[in-house]
Amino acid sequence: MPDSRPEELIQAEQLIYEAKFNEAFEIIENFEKKGTPTEKDTLSALIMKGWIYNYKYQWKEANQIGERVYKESQKIGDLSLTIDALLLKGEPMFHGKLDDALEYVLEAEKKLDVIADDSSSDYIRRKASIFFYKARFYLLKSIYNKALECALQCLEIREKLGRKIDIAYTFQNIAFIYINRGDHNAGLEYAMKSLAIQEELNNRVGIAASLNTVGFAYNFKGNFNQAIEFCKKSLAIEKISNFTKTNVLRNLGIIHQIIGELSQALRYFSQSVELAEKENNNFFLSMNLVQIGGIYEMKDNDSKAIEYYQRSLAVSEKLEHPLVIGLSLWHLISINIDQNSRKQAQQYLERLKELADQTEGREFTHFYLDAKAHFLKTSGRTRDRAKAEILWRQVVNDRISNPAPYIKALGSLCEFLIEELEMSNDSEILNELNPLIMRWHNIAEKTQSHSWLAWAKLFQAKVALIGMKIEEGKKLMTQAQRVAELHGLTRLAQRISYEHDTLLDQINQWKTLKTTDAPISERIKLASTKGVLEHIQGKRDVEPPESVDEQSTVLLIIAEGGILIFSYPFTNEWRIDEDLFSSFLSAFTSFSTEFFSKELDRVKFGDEMMLMESIGSFSFCYLFKGQTYLARQKLTKFIEEIQSNSSLWQSLEQHYKTSQILELKESPQLESLITDIFTSNS
Repeated sequence: MPDSRPEELIQAEQLIYEAKFNEAFEIIENFEKKGTPTEKDTLSALIMKGWIYNYKYQWKEANQIGERVYKESQKIGDLSLTIDALLLKGEPMFHGKLDDALEYVLEAEKKLDVIADDSSSDYIRRKASIFFYKARFYLLKSIYNKALECALQCLEIREKLGRKIDIAYTFQNIAFIYINRGDHNAGLEYAMKSLAIQEELNNRVGIAASLNTVGFAYNFKGNFNQAIEFCKKSLAIEKISNFTKTNVLRNLGIIHQIIGELSQALRYFSQSVELAEKENNNFFLSMNLVQIGGIYEMKDNDSKAIEYYQRSLAVSEKLEHPLVIGLSLWHLISINIDQNSRKQAQQYLERLKELADQTEGREFTHFYLDAKAHFLKTSGRTRDRAKAEILWRQVVNDRISNPAPYIKALGSLCEFLIEELEMSNDSEILNELNPLIMRWHNIAEKTQSHSWLAWAKLFQAKVALIGMKIEEGKKLMTQAQRVAELHGLTRLAQRISYEHDTLLDQINQWKTLKTTDAPISERIKLASTKGVLEHIQGKRDVEPPESVDEQSTVLLIIAEGGILIFSYPFTNEWRIDEDLFSSFLSAFTSFSTEFFSKELDRVKFGDEMMLMESIGSFSFCYLFKGQTYLARQKLTKFIEEIQSNSSLWQSLEQHYKTSQILELKESPQLESLITDIFTSNS
C-alpha cells in the first residue's frame, strides 16, 4: 500500500534510521510549526520524536511523549498510535519500577494481537520492539535464558526489515545478555558487531554505548587493559549520553575493584552514583551503591558498608530489581552477623528467604543458603555447625548460576574444613579440601575470573604446605603469580610474590615441622590461610607489602652447557672473591635443574634470592637480597631491552660461538643498560 503520511514524516523516518537525528528532529519541528492536517499526523510526529529520544538514551523525554500520545490516541481511537505510545512508556525500565514497565509492553502486545492480520512493516517493527523490551526486562530480572530467547526473536525480525540502527541496538542488547550469562566471548562478538554498524552510521551516541559494551566484555574476559582502553574511548565521545557515561564510570569502577585499586574504584563508582541520581537512573544507582558497600567492607569500614548496603536495598526495592535486592540482603546479613547483630541479621535473612522463594533463578537460592549457613555456623552450637556444612555443600554441589555466591560458599566451606582440621588434627580432611579447590579452580577458568584463579592456586599452595608438600607449595605459588601477572592483577601478583618470599624465608621452620611431625594446628598457623579465605568472602582488600628495593649482588648470562658469557658483580665481595664466585658457578647446574624441572621462578641461595629466566640459548641469572617482585621486573626489563637491541643480542651469540666471556669494556651499551635498570633506583 502507498504511504499516506505527509512527505515530511516519511523523510524524517528515513533520516532516523540513518542515525541523522538532528536533521530528522528539525524536519519534524518545522512540520509541527506549519500546522498539520490531522490529529493523527500530530501524534505521529510526536512518536518520531520519542524514537529519537530513545536512540539517544534520553528516556525521560521519550516517556513524557509516550504519556501524552497514549492519552490523545485513545481519544481518537487510533490503536496503532496507542501501541507506539505504550512502547515509549515501557522503555525507561532503568528509572521506574520494572514490573510497571513490563505491564506497558504486555498491554502493547495484547493490542497488537488485535491487528495481527496486518503484515505491514509498522506491524513487524512493533512486534520486534516488544521482543526487544521483553529481553531487556528479563535481563534486568536476571532471567537470562528468556532474555536471550526474546532478543534473538527480535534480531530475526529486525534483520528481515534491514534497518541497521535497530540491528545495532539489538546486537548490543544480546551482548549484555551473553556477558551476564557468563559467555563473554559471544558477548564480545555481538558488542563488536554493534560497534561496527554504529561506526558505519556515524551514530556518535551509539558508538559511545557500543565502545562501553566492548569494554564491559573485555573486563569479564579478564583483559583489563583493553577494557579500560575501550571505556576511555567511550568517555572521549563528545555526544556520549549521560546514561552511557553512568554505565562507563560504573564499568571502570568494577575493573579497578577487581585489580585491587579500591580508591580509584571508589572514585569511579561515586561519579557514577552522582550521574545516576541526576538522571533518576535507579538501576545503576542501586548497582553502584552495593559495589561501594563492598569496597568499604573490604576496607574494614563496616559502618560505611552498612550505610551503602541499606541505600542500595531501598533503591532496588523501589525499582523491583531482584538481583540487587538479593545482593544487598546477602551482604547485610553477613556484615550484621560479623558485628554480632544477630537479631537484625535474622530479619534480613527472612526477607532473603521470601525473595528466593518468589524469584526465578538459582542464584537467589544460593544467596539464601550461604547466608543461612553463615548464620548457623556462628550460633555457637555444634549441631548448627553441622547444618551449616550441609547447606554450603548443597550450594557447591549445585549447578552454577551466579558465580559470586557460589565462590563465597566454596570459600566458607574451605574455611569451615580448615577450622575442623585445626581442632581435630585429622589429615583426612585435607582430602576433602583438594576437590573443593579444584572445583574453585575450574569455575574460575570457566568464567574467566582470573583473580579467583590466582587466589585458588595460592590457597591450594597453602593446603599443600599444611600437608607438608613443600615443593608443590612453591610450584603452585609460582603458578598463582604468573596468572596474576598475565592478566594485569599487579597488586595481587605483588602479594603472592611476598607470600612466596616468606615461604622461602621460613623454609627451615617448615623442615623442622616435617621432621618433628608437628601437629597440624602448627602447620595451619605457619601457612596462614586466613587472609586468602577472607578475601574470597569479600572481607579483605589485597594488601601488597611495602615496596623495598633489593640489594643487587650479581648478574650473569650463561649459555647452554653452563658456559659463562657475561658477569656483573654489584659488590666488592663478589668482585674480588674468586672462590665465592666459582663456588656459585659450580652450583649453577643444580640450581638450573631445580628451576626448570620444578617450574619455579626463584630459589634461596644462603641469605640471597636467585631469579633465572631462559631465553633461547641463554639463561639470565640475577642474585640479590630483598623482595622478589621488583627484582623480577628489573630482570624482565633487562632481558627485553637486550632482545630488542640487535647489536647486543648478536654480541652475545658471537661470544657464545667462540666460548669467550663478554667484557664490560667491550659494550658501553650493556653497561649503560645495567646502570639504568639495576643501580639507578637502588
